[in-house]
Amino acid sequence: MTKRPGHGNRQKKTQRFATLRKRRAARSTLYAALEHRRKEETVRLQAARRRCVKTTGHPKVATIDRRRREYIEIPAASPQLIPSRRILTSLAVAFAVPLALAIAGNIHVRQAPLQQVVLRVHVAVAQPAFVTHSKYVAVKARAPVARPMPRPQTPLRQLAAAPRAVKPSQPRTQLTIAQAKPEARPVVAASQPRAPAPYPIATEPGMQEMSFAPESAPTPHVHSPILKPKTHGPWTLTPDGTWTAIVHAPAMHSADFTASTGQIIALERSALDGEAATVTIGWSRPVAVTISSAAGTSSETLAAPDDGLAAFSATASAVGPHLVNIGWTPLAQSAAVANYKVYRTSGNGDDMALVAELPKIKHSWHDLQVGAQSSYRYDVVAETASGSVDANTETVTTLGEFPVAPASVLAGKGMFLYFSSLDNDVRFFKRYDPEAVIAEAQKANIRVIELRMARGSCAMAQTSQAHLWLNRLVDAAARANISLIAWTVPRRVTTPDLTQTIAAAAYITPAGNGFAGLALDLETGDHYMGSGAKATASLVQYIKTVRSAVGPHYLIVATVASPGMGDHTNLDYPYAKIAAFADVLQPMEYWHYFYETAHHEYVRREVAGAAAKAVSRTRELAGRDIPVNVAGQSVDLEGTGAPSGREIMWSLNGAKSAGGIGETFFDWAGTRPDAWAAIQAFDW
Repeated sequence: MTKRPGHGNRQKKTQRFATLRKRRAARSTLYAALEHRRKEETVRLQAARRRCVKTTGHPKVATIDRRRREYIEIPAASPQLIPSRRILTSLAVAFAVPLALAIAGNIHVRQAPLQQVVLRVHVAVAQPAFVTHSKYVAVKARAPVARPMPRPQTPLRQLAAAPRAVKPSQPRTQLTIAQAKPEARPVVAASQPRAPAPYPIATEPGMQEMSFAPESAPTPHVHSPILKPKTHGPWTLTPDGTWTAIVHAPAMHSADFTASTGQIIALERSALDGEAATVTIGWSRPVAVTISSAAGTSSETLAAPDDGLAAFSATASAVGPHLVNIGWTPLAQSAAVANYKVYRTSGNGDDMALVAELPKIKHSWHDLQVGAQSSYRYDVVAETASGSVDANTETVTTLGEFPVAPASVLAGKGMFLYFSSLDNDVRFFKRYDPEAVIAEAQKANIRVIELRMARGSCAMAQTSQAHLWLNRLVDAAARANISLIAWTVPRRVTTPDLTQTIAAAAYITPAGNGFAGLALDLETGDHYMGSGAKATASLVQYIKTVRSAVGPHYLIVATVASPGMGDHTNLDYPYAKIAAFADVLQPMEYWHYFYETAHHEYVRREVAGAAAKAVSRTRELAGRDIPVNVAGQSVDLEGTGAPSGREIMWSLNGAKSAGGIGETFFDWAGTRPDAWAAIQAFDW
């Protein structure tokens, strides 16, 4: 017999639905305002285009000319297209004379490539005068003689193959800092490489597209790297262009960290260092940190990091096979920075090439034009009122290509497994015998295990013994032909967080076994991405950045909020935007949350209907026919009671009948024998 929920729960549900109705009523007003704004912007854009065409011709041509004047300072191209007599004469000499000598003397003459010959002719005719503008070369023609028409502005995706601005060999204003060792880069085991195919998913919004005129045999710039310190007292410069400091409270338990300014995030309790938190600031200022727990309260003041010209430094991190993040010191306003320029060279000792020019408010750049298993080094130049100052990064090497797996890896039945390195945790890794875990999975016909590898920038395997246990589990799963998915819980869109996530996906054992894909637990809240509209946007930015880093073919699972938990739409949670970068969506359909009590007896209609709706509604909100794997409940969550074996069967049947590719249950610890029996009995 079904028990009805209590009056208090019914009242809460009524209030929740009333709030949703008010939100829907306000949407029409919001849509009208947005439509009015769109029409106004359209009118302004059309008026601007008319003015642009009237004064300067085609708007695209006008934009190119303006950018040429502002950024490159190359004079506009001459409209004359007919070659002059001097050009024709030079071509005749370059081709006819060697040919005549070869025929007369029966001598084989190897002709120089056409591109080189034409370049020499252009230089001889145009007679450019080189004017050094700090870090780039500007060409100033003395007469409007014939020259080749400049190419249109090259898109960023093709910038690597285009002519580059080479750093000049002339001395610049250089601030010499005592040499320091480069920061240690996280060691990540690279997977076996595969044929490169991916292209960047998104371009850097702050990047300026540029074109460069060919220089006349520029002198190669031999660059001697000066690695400046990346640490300033307790602060460490990050590839995000911010400073971070870690505060520890090893003797405290369940400590609460607060900061007077900046952002502070409590880290996972470490088996080695205990309680800790990360403080992040974007501009130099002192930060007062307060740590409180049941044992007492303590405070600490972190001195402001040095943001003067003498402290200017840069750092880089290879996040994945196709992404390198570069950050530099946010200089003080007194430095009067005009802009920043980023130069790049490969590990083969090539000349530095200009790859980005950024406004003064930017302190980081994402290089999406890198290849797998390649080495790069960067030079960041700050153009100031008193001259230019530069800083070099350490050489970074990208990971190899990740193996490709289809979405069918998640077909059928699966289980989440969450382990810890803390010996007092109920999920302590030694409580799971790897061989016994895999044997239990085989018995229940479990085809995939999602193994929690990281939360934020903290890895779950924190000790050498934990790594040995992890290797045993991964190798045992490979022998049993059970697929593993690296499950991570993002907390912020930062380089340390992203690097830890990609490191989890790239993990391989000494035997060469690893993970088939990556599952991102995309949630909002204090223990996840935060709250509000900014946190919701961060969910999309995170999976978008991960997709850019790993390439378009690697398997990514997005674990998302269930639409049934509050009747969510794309206004509440960005299903469609997340689905653009995911291969599989995994709604968390924990049906025991429907009633805030452990005494409600669920019936088939409630459980099977919830699972079926999770599949159909998630696919509908995604806006495309994307595979859906339901994240089901098999344990007691927050005192709502553990599902019975019958409920497990109903949920599996509802997900399968609605077209889901599988159901993965949360989680291994706490799943009772009757739930295991139900999972084993269901054929999927």
